[in-house]
Amino acid sequence: MEIEKLAPLLLQRRGNMGIRAAAAEIGISPTTLSRVEKGNIPDVGTLEKICTWLGEESAKFTGIGGLQIAFKNKKSVPPKTAKSLAKLIEKASQQFSDHLSTAGH
Repeated sequence: MEIEKLAPLLLQRRGNMGIRAAAAEIGISPTTLSRVEKGNIPDVGTLEKICTWLGEESAKFTGIGGLQIAFKNKKSVPPKTAKSLAKLIEKASQQFSDHLSTAGH
């Protein structure tokens, strides 16, 4: 599952529930919930809260295994940018792991 699926899942789960009520249940602000429903990528803490409310694992939406990325200055990045950064980090992690395993021999 990819991060783009988060907004539709949120909207489906919220149904006819008001945004304030849903946000209160999740533990985030209505403004934050609105942003995520519009497709903005949440920070790690917000993603965890949303996933708990949805009954989903956050790793399903990150697409980068167990890696977690938090953007401190800009809490929302375009999905294409997030995917590119995730792929870069995943590739670097794999190369580092490969280097460690060959360096020991």
